[in-house]
Amino acid sequence: MVLNLGGFKFEWKQTSEISVETEFGINSTERINNHSALLNANLGTQSITLSGQTLPFACDGQSALKPLYALAELRQSLPLVTGLGKYLGRFAIEKISENRSVFAPNGAFFTQTFSLTLRRDYDADELNQKEKR
Repeated sequence: MVLNLGGFKFEWKQTSEISVETEFGINSTERINNHSALLNANLGTQSITLSGQTLPFACDGQSALKPLYALAELRQSLPLVTGLGKYLGRFAIEKISENRSVFAPNGAFFTQTFSLTLRRDYDADELNQKEKR
């Protein structure tokens, strides 16, 4: 297992790429007759994009992403944990994209790729930490 998001396990054979983007909340303000001023406007954000493929005829079936859609429909942040057991925080599913190709005569697909965008929910992380104290 590479990642576990709220009970959905991303296995190594289905996960092809994980991209982490962290913004630190630095913005600039234009000033008259001077250089732009940089200021720390907020605490920043973090998002993760995960790309992969399902294996419809090897082991996943035609509805491998169905549990992931069910988690997204909850519209709440979920704990994200690595395969090594490291807790990364609570993330909400912002977007799921999927592509299906190579079809059988009955409409079943042989290949399916997907991309998942997660956004960190800092508020839920803070509430979680307060509850543990």
